[in-house]
Amino acid sequence: MKTTIIAFVFLTCCFRVSGQQRLSGRVSDPDGAPLSGATVFVSESKIGTTTDVKGNFALSAPVNGSVKLVVSYIGYETQVKTIAPGMGAEMNFTMNPVSNQLKDVIVTSRSNDNWKHWGAAFISAFIGNSAFSAHCTIVNPQEIGFEYDPPSQVLHAYASVPVLVRNEDLGYLLTITLVDFTLYSSNNDVDYLAYYLFEEMKGNAGQQAQWEDNRRKAYALSLMHFTRALYAGKLREEGFEVRQFMINDGKEKERVKKLYRQLALHTDSLKNSRGNAEDVDKLIESRFGKDSLRYYKKILAQKDNEVKMSEPLRAGDISVKKEKNLSLNFKTQLQVVYKKNKEPEEYYNYRNHIALNTESISVTSTGISTSQLVMPPKINPYTELWLTKGIPADIKENGAIENNDLYLHGFWGWWEKIATKLPYEYYPD
Repeated sequence: MKTTIIAFVFLTCCFRVSGQQRLSGRVSDPDGAPLSGATVFVSESKIGTTTDVKGNFALSAPVNGSVKLVVSYIGYETQVKTIAPGMGAEMNFTMNPVSNQLKDVIVTSRSNDNWKHWGAAFISAFIGNSAFSAHCTIVNPQEIGFEYDPPSQVLHAYASVPVLVRNEDLGYLLTITLVDFTLYSSNNDVDYLAYYLFEEMKGNAGQQAQWEDNRRKAYALSLMHFTRALYAGKLREEGFEVRQFMINDGKEKERVKKLYRQLALHTDSLKNSRGNAEDVDKLIESRFGKDSLRYYKKILAQKDNEVKMSEPLRAGDISVKKEKNLSLNFKTQLQVVYKKNKEPEEYYNYRNHIALNTESISVTSTGISTSQLVMPPKINPYTELWLTKGIPADIKENGAIENNDLYLHGFWGWWEKIATKLPYEYYPD
């Protein structure tokens, strides 16, 4: 799924979510008994409630697209339903008890004190390493269990109850239902599925102002900022530059080389020729034409693993809007650069921790040679995007993405963690 904040340009988005729909229903156990106090919420929002003594709930949700309604209860498996606009009828949830296997993982982790072994890796991959992560804490780490497989170097994390997080820099209390967490420690890739409920923290006027300032900074660099700009067709105005790129894997070059070899070996008139390449060029031109020859010469001149970049793209080049849904679709990879800010200090250090250059300099006054570590300059943060299964990603007006197979590599893979998460109700004013 993958910072000292410097002068940011505070951006105002002019689009807002409008309209509400009422969602109601009942939560019960497999025998039909009501579950009082179950948490019911719209994922990645501030919209949530609890069931009453009869297991009933009611809340209002935006109608700008489908939402994920999440129901969780201690000791039971979380349930999620995707609710499309107009599906406001009564919804019943029958909750199943948590498996004994999951319980055993948590109990074993506690007895082995696995948090001491894997807690730091989990926090880094889940909470993040931005400046905001320093004051973002997990309230109940003892509820998280770990399993590590040494041969594959894969770490799994589990929680049988919601993970509670305090984000002191952004001013949110988060209730997180962790469905799946996998850390591939060999390459530091992380893949997780979680649902979040945000609650505003209470603070004085000074704290409120600081929280809003930090939220603006987090938003400016966020994936949500990009998806909203894409939806509104304002990529350039909001500071994003998008290009399509592909890496030449050498297959086409090898195909052309093979063609040259075959013509040189199997053409009688060329068998005894010393200038095979030139003669094959003439043969290709005579058989296939000048355009083909020009193309083949161009392919042979390519460098191996050469990266080609397109001109900057517009929203319409990579997406199609139908009613209130935007479909993001592209081949190969996209590179998204945020042009209005340089990369944060933490990411700059992370990106360059093994890329330091040593430069030899001469001190003219003494004639003594010495050396110093020279860091490359900061750049605009950029991210590479893949649709791993080729399935378009649906984007809503509020920036929500409906596709678990959108792969992020680069800045957003590092930045998009719990410490920088914002609810979809948030808009900078």
